[in-house]
Amino acid sequence: MGPVRDKAFENDAFGDEPFGGKAGDHIVEDVFEPAEPLFVRMASVPSTEVGGAAGTRDADTAAGIARVVADPLLREAIRVASGSLSDSLDKLDAGIDPGAKRLAGTALSVTRYALRLGGRPTPFGLFAGVGTASLAPATRVTVRGPGPKAARLDGAWLDAWVRDLLAVAEVRSRVDVVLDDRSRTRDGRLVLPGPERETSVRRNALVAWVCDAAELPVGYNRLLARAAETFPEATPARIEGLLAQLVRHGFLITSITPHRIDDALLDRIEAATTALPAAAGRLRTIRAALSVYEKTEAGAGGEAWRRLNELVDTDGVLAHPPVQVDLRMDADVALPHAVGAEARRYASAMWAISADWVTHAHMREYRNRFIEKYGTGGAVRLAELVDPHRGLGFPTGYRDGSAADGTNVSTGTPPTLSRERRSLTAELVQEALLRDDLELRLTPELVDRLAAATRDAPTATGAGGGGVADEPPRSLEVCFQLLADSAAALDRGDFRLIGTPHAGSWVAGAMAGRFAELTESTTHLSRLIRAGAETDGVLPAQVLFRPHAVRALNMIQVPRLLSHEIPVGVFADRSDPGCLDWRDLLVGVDEGGMLLTLARTGQRVLPVVPHMLALDREAPEVVRLLVDIVFGRARTWTGWEWAGLETLPLLPRVTLGRVTVSPRRWVPDRTLRDAARDPGSGAWDRALGAWRERYRVPDRVRIANLDRVYGIDLADAWHRTLLRHEVRKEGRFALFEDATEGGRGFGWAGGHSTEIVVPMTRRRPAEPKPRPAAKPKPEAKAKPEAKARTTGAVRQSVPRSAAGSSARARTVREAFERTYHLPGEDWLFAKLYATPDTHDELLRTHLSPLLRDVGEHVDRWFFMRYADPEPHLRLRFHGDPATLRTRVLPELARRAREMRTAGAIRTMVLDGYEPESTRYGGEAAMPLAEGLFEVDSASALAQLRLRGAGRLALPDEVLIAVNNVMLLESLGDWDWCSWVDHAFAPGPEQVVFRRHRALARELIRPGRTAVTFAERLAAPGLTWLWTETPQPRAYGEVVLSDAGRAPAHVDHDTAILGLLHMQHNRLLGIDRAREYRGHAILLGMARDHLGRAAHAGDVRPGKARSQEGGCHG
Repeated sequence: MGPVRDKAFENDAFGDEPFGGKAGDHIVEDVFEPAEPLFVRMASVPSTEVGGAAGTRDADTAAGIARVVADPLLREAIRVASGSLSDSLDKLDAGIDPGAKRLAGTALSVTRYALRLGGRPTPFGLFAGVGTASLAPATRVTVRGPGPKAARLDGAWLDAWVRDLLAVAEVRSRVDVVLDDRSRTRDGRLVLPGPERETSVRRNALVAWVCDAAELPVGYNRLLARAAETFPEATPARIEGLLAQLVRHGFLITSITPHRIDDALLDRIEAATTALPAAAGRLRTIRAALSVYEKTEAGAGGEAWRRLNELVDTDGVLAHPPVQVDLRMDADVALPHAVGAEARRYASAMWAISADWVTHAHMREYRNRFIEKYGTGGAVRLAELVDPHRGLGFPTGYRDGSAADGTNVSTGTPPTLSRERRSLTAELVQEALLRDDLELRLTPELVDRLAAATRDAPTATGAGGGGVADEPPRSLEVCFQLLADSAAALDRGDFRLIGTPHAGSWVAGAMAGRFAELTESTTHLSRLIRAGAETDGVLPAQVLFRPHAVRALNMIQVPRLLSHEIPVGVFADRSDPGCLDWRDLLVGVDEGGMLLTLARTGQRVLPVVPHMLALDREAPEVVRLLVDIVFGRARTWTGWEWAGLETLPLLPRVTLGRVTVSPRRWVPDRTLRDAARDPGSGAWDRALGAWRERYRVPDRVRIANLDRVYGIDLADAWHRTLLRHEVRKEGRFALFEDATEGGRGFGWAGGHSTEIVVPMTRRRPAEPKPRPAAKPKPEAKAKPEAKARTTGAVRQSVPRSAAGSSARARTVREAFERTYHLPGEDWLFAKLYATPDTHDELLRTHLSPLLRDVGEHVDRWFFMRYADPEPHLRLRFHGDPATLRTRVLPELARRAREMRTAGAIRTMVLDGYEPESTRYGGEAAMPLAEGLFEVDSASALAQLRLRGAGRLALPDEVLIAVNNVMLLESLGDWDWCSWVDHAFAPGPEQVVFRRHRALARELIRPGRTAVTFAERLAAPGLTWLWTETPQPRAYGEVVLSDAGRAPAHVDHDTAILGLLHMQHNRLLGIDRAREYRGHAILLGMARDHLGRAAHAGDVRPGKARSQEGGCHG
C-alpha cells in the first residue's frame, strides 16, 4: 500500500472546495493564489539506489566505505562538498591505514553523505538538483536524472585573491572606485561599520575631498591625478598611499571587488591584471577549466574537478573546495491544479491563525520609538534614522541596537500568543497524543476556533479596526514534499503534501533566486516578484550587498531581476535611474508597521532580497533594517505555532486536508542524552529501546538539523550509532517521522526525493475582516509619548491614504536642522526621578510652590510624566538663558534638594530638550503647542489639588473625557464631534460609556463644557484657562482648516491625538487601558450628540452634516 493511502494520513476534511465551504460559514477565506513557476528541488538519484538506508548498513568498515563510495556520482559529490573527506577516501584507496578513530569518523561522514544523496532534496553540490514546474490540467512528469552543472569560483577564494591583486598599484590603476555608502563622518573621522567593529580614519582635507570626488564611480588613476591637482603640496606618494589605504580598508569599493560573481566581473578582473601577465593568464586558464568541468556529466567529472582544483588551490591548503557547484535536474514536471489549490488552502489557513508580533517584536518597539521622535505623519531619511546620534540608531537586537541617547533599550518579554490560543493548542495537542495515530487534524471548524482565539490576543499596535495591519503579505512561497504513488495517483487527487523544516519564505521567488540562470527562469521570476508589488503601485527594488562572511557570497548569486536596485556597500553607479540610494529613502509609519517611500515622488518602495541568506547573521545592519521594515508588521505569515509546547519530547502530526503541516517529531529526553555520553554501548541500546517504546518511535525516521535532513533505520545497529553521535553533539536536531516510507512515496518522480516550492501572491487587494479591537497589554516600560499614536481605539492615527506620502515628504527634517535646546540655553529641562505613586503628591505639594517662586522669570512651562528608563516627572521652563541660569535653576535645585532630603525624589537630572515639532505641526507651530501644554499643565495641577482636597470625586474615565472635550473646544469653533467620530473606532470599552452615560451627559455640554465643569467644582479658574487664555485658540488656528471646522490634514490629526494623549498623561498618568476607556466615553458622547442633532433634523440622511449639526466650541 502506498503512503498516501495509509489510514493514518486519511484526512480530506477540506476536499476540493474553496476554504471554509459556503460564504459566511467560516472566518477563514482564501487570500492567496498559486503562481508560477513552481520551484523543484530533487535528489540527484532515486532514494532506493545509493542513498537508501539499506545501502549503508556496513559502512563502518573500510570495505563497506569502499563499496558505498564506488558509486561515481557519490564520489564526485563528496569531492565537490568536502576536500578533507575526499582526501581521506583517496588515502583509503591507496591502502593507507588511517587508524580506528579516523576510520570511524570517515565512516560516519560517508554514511551521512550517502543517505543525503538519495534522501535530501536540498540543493547542495551534486547531491540534489533544481528545476521548475508548472500547474496543468493533467500531470506530466519525466525525470531523466542529473542534468547540466554550473560552476563558479568560490566567493571567499575570489575575494581573497582580488584583495591581493588590489595591493598592486598597476591593478588599482585599471579599476574604478566609489565611496562605500555606509561610511559616515563622526567627530572628525570617517567611520565604516563592520560585522564586529567599525573602521575609522581621520577625515582630513584630502579624505574629505576623496569622499566628495568618489561619490559616483571614478577611475582610480583619474582620482589620483585630480587629487594631485587639488593638493599640490602633497607628494604623489602620500596621495597614492592614502588612496591605497582607503581601498584596503573598504572605504573605496572597486569595480573588481566581488559581489556578483559572473562573467562580467571576471572580465573586469582580467582587464585589471593586464600589467600582470601571470595573474591574467592564470585567470584565463581557470575560466577554461571551469567550462571543461561544467561540460562533464555528473559522476564523470572527477578528473576535470581535480585539474580545476589544482589550478585554483595551487598549494592544496584550502579548507573548502574553491569552486561552487550547482546542479540542474533533467526533468519536465507539470503538476495538477489540485496541488496548487491544496497549497493555497494551507497558506490561507496559516495566515488566518498567524498572530501579531510573533516574528518582529523588536520592530514594534522601534516603531514606537520612531513615533515618539518623529510622529505618525513624519518621515525621515534612512541615513539619518540609523545614525545613533542624529536619529534612532538601529533596532534593539542588532549589533548596534542602542537608543540614540546611548542607553540600551530593553525589549522586555517577547509577545506571546493569547491565553485562549495557548490553552486551545495545548488541549488539541494533548488529545492528539492520546490517539493511536498521534495526529492533530485541523478541520475547518478547528481552524476557525484557532483564528478566533488568535484574534482575542491584544493587538500590540492598537490597530483594532483591521485595515493595513491585517493585510496579507503581497507574496510568499511554501515548501512541501509531494508524495504520490504515480502520475495517475496525482490526477486522482491521491497525494499528500508534507511540510518541511524550512516552511518557505516571505518573498515569492526567494528560494529559486540563486538558481534563476541555471533553471533559465530569470524572466519568470522577475514577473513573479513584480506581480505582488506593482498591482498596488509599489516599486519593488532588489537589494544588493556583500555578506559579512565572504564565503556566503555563494548564496547570493542572483541575477538582476528587477528594473530598480538598492545597493548597500557594493560598487554601483548611483546616478543610474534604476539605482535607489538607500540613504535618501524616507521612513515613515502606517497602521501596521513602518514603510519606505521615494522622497521625490512619495511612491512606496518594496525592498526585495531574492535569496535565502540569513540576514540577521550575514547582512549589513542597513540591509536587515530595510527588510525588517517590510516584514516587521503587526502580523506576518508564521505557519503553525506550537504555542510554547516546542520542547515536548513528542509532538503529534498536524494535518490540514491533504497537507501534513508538521510530521510527528521527537527530541531526545535527558535519559537518552545521558546514555549517549556513556562510554559503553549497552546503556545506549537499553536507553534507546526504552525511549522508542515510551514515545512510540518507529524504525524509519529522519534526522533534521536545520535544513540538513537524511533518513535512518533504527533497526540497523550502524544507524543507531549514527543517531548516538548526533545526540552527543547536542545540536538543534530533531527526529521526524518518515512519511515517504523510505522513499517509496516518490513514485510520481521516479523515486527521487522531491520538494516543490509553490509561490503565492495575494489574491486581490486585501479586504480583511475587521479584527475586534482589544485591550492592549500593559507595558511597564513603554514610553508614554509613544503610546498616544498606538491607541487601540484610534482609527485614524496614521496617514489616511497613499496620498499622505507626499505630505510626509514635506515634513522631512534633518535631525540637526530641528531645534535642540541644551542646558544653559533658552529651555531648562529637569527630570525628577520618583516612583509613580508619588507623582500626584509631588505635583500638588512641590511644583505649585516652585511655580509661584519662578513664574515671573519664565514665559512658558509645562510638565509630563515619563516611565522610561525609570519613572520620573519632566519639567520644562522657557525664558531668557541668563535668567534661567541665575534665578530659576538655583531655586529648582534648592527645592529638589529639599525633596530629596524628604525622600520625595531619588534625584534630579538636567537634559537637553528636542521639541517634537514633527508631531505637533512643525517648527513654527511648536511655540504655540508649548503654550497649550502650559494651559493643560496648569489645568491638571488645579484638578490634582481639588482631588487632593476631596472635591473631585469622578470616575477617571469620565474625568479625562471631560478634559478632552474642554481641550477640543478650546481650539476654536469647529465640529469636534464629527472629528472624534472619524478618528476613533468603537471597541469593547464602549460598555464603559453605557455605564456612565448619564454622568457624561450632565458634564459634557458641547460649547459649554468648561463652564459646566467649573461650576460643578466651584473652580472658575478652569473656565478661564480653557475659554479665556489665548494659547489654545492660537494653536487651533494652526491645526484647523476648512474655516476652522476640521484638522488641516493627517499630520494635524496626529497633533490633536497627541494633545489628548498627553492630557491623560498629565492628569492621570500612564495607563493605556484607562485612556481607552476615556476615549470610549468621548466617542460615545460625540455620537450621542450627533445622533440627537440628526434626530432633530439638523442632518439629513445621505447629506453631509452642516456646521450647525456638529459640535462647536
